[in-house]
Amino acid sequence: MSATSATRRMANAAGFALAVVALLWLMALLSSWITRARLVQDAQQELTALRDGHPLWQWHPRAPTDLVAHRVFGAATVTRGPHALRITSHDGTPFELGLPLDGPVDTTHWPLLQLQLQSSAAGSLSLSYQASESSPACLAADAARITPGETALSVDLSKIPWHTITGSACDAPDVVAYMLRLRLQVPANAALALSEVALVTPRPLALPATVGANAGDIRFPLQQSTLPLPERAAPLVRLPAGSSAEAMMSLRDFVRAHRPAALVLPFGESLSIHRDAPTPAWWDWAACGLYLAWLMVLSWRQKPGVVRPWVEAAAIAAGPLWLIAGLRWGPHVSIPGVIAFLAAIVFSAASEWRRRPVTWSWLGRSWQDWLWPLVPLPVAFVLMLADGHGLIHLDPRHVAAYFGWALLQQWAMLAIVMGRLRLTGLPTPFVILITAGLFGLLHTPNGSLMQLCMLAELWWAWCFLRSPRLIPIAIAHATSALLVESGLTGHLLRSLEVSARFFL
Repeated sequence: MSATSATRRMANAAGFALAVVALLWLMALLSSWITRARLVQDAQQELTALRDGHPLWQWHPRAPTDLVAHRVFGAATVTRGPHALRITSHDGTPFELGLPLDGPVDTTHWPLLQLQLQSSAAGSLSLSYQASESSPACLAADAARITPGETALSVDLSKIPWHTITGSACDAPDVVAYMLRLRLQVPANAALALSEVALVTPRPLALPATVGANAGDIRFPLQQSTLPLPERAAPLVRLPAGSSAEAMMSLRDFVRAHRPAALVLPFGESLSIHRDAPTPAWWDWAACGLYLAWLMVLSWRQKPGVVRPWVEAAAIAAGPLWLIAGLRWGPHVSIPGVIAFLAAIVFSAASEWRRRPVTWSWLGRSWQDWLWPLVPLPVAFVLMLADGHGLIHLDPRHVAAYFGWALLQQWAMLAIVMGRLRLTGLPTPFVILITAGLFGLLHTPNGSLMQLCMLAELWWAWCFLRSPRLIPIAIAHATSALLVESGLTGHLLRSLEVSARFFL
């Protein structure tokens, strides 16, 4: 090899490495920017709700899916209603309804539990709570009486006696993060309709309409080892400058474990009340309709060869990116976003069935095909040893499903998207970088996960170009991800959640 050739190869390798570093930096920047914007939005909505006297924690049950475990605990039947959840007792014994907790709730400053319900017969309401998974469950028996014809019920959680299942006295609930249940008892065959449950404060909070960029009751980094907790129910918490998305979310969770109503703001961000109307639902439906029309036109104009590989690659990636990076996958899933995601998969499958522009197969043919993709697995193991914890148990159904999910992801990224990119005439390193970058973006806004996935996909894309076998790469993907989920999440990697679910 000549000196000129060696220099050129070294320059190309250095350029590739710099491009990788730049992509990693941009992903961290994007993650931090999205997280900052989300924290400001959440604080803005909370400030507006508090100023208007609206409850921060309320439930509007309409169907079994609105309850914990999607069912009633006990001898009763629960059915969907247009304006209320309907429950019918079988034999008159108590039954329980679990209220889903997306995060901690503050029952010290919001101690009034208000229910909107109607019952066909007299009965009783008991309550139970469990502050954390390791703390004991506490019960308040016969906290209130249910009267036929009554439409509202209010219980002050701070003024009723609480005890454990062994009869020991319990303190009134403070911050509840694990379990909050309604225990109802009505005669056999009696029907009850529950339309709303809310936690309310007896003392309206005095909050300013605007918050300056430098204001803060609690500032990070802390000057002392303990978290200073002001008397205010909703203290203003100021996060440190230059925080990563993971650091901001960890600090938010830490503060809200003590003050669930805290207004958490990034460094230098101001706040003001906004009562803007939500974005009309038809916007998403219109965007989805345009996307589906685009895919239909591309499908109708398809020919044996891929004439416009850039267009096909962009069309296939657009639907999943709109769902994930557009923060449409969360507690309230965007149906148009899901339809766009599925449409991209169907379009990809139909395109591959009509013609396969790049040759690939499912199974490996040699031991190298199976071993090379597994290189990220020991890397994940080293990360777990360096910054992880003991392996936690994963549901076998989740493990099995993840292997299928990994296969779908690698088929879409390597066989479909990268297959089209290879036909654009771009140099191979650019094809690998774009493929890995798109794979990282499909894990937005989880910054650390975006970076880890991009690095892993760089390797798997190279493996696929070397030997286009999908199942070995999917197995490597699944085993690496499951090891990370079981032993690494919680510090360096906050979770494996993506899109709006990252903020839960």
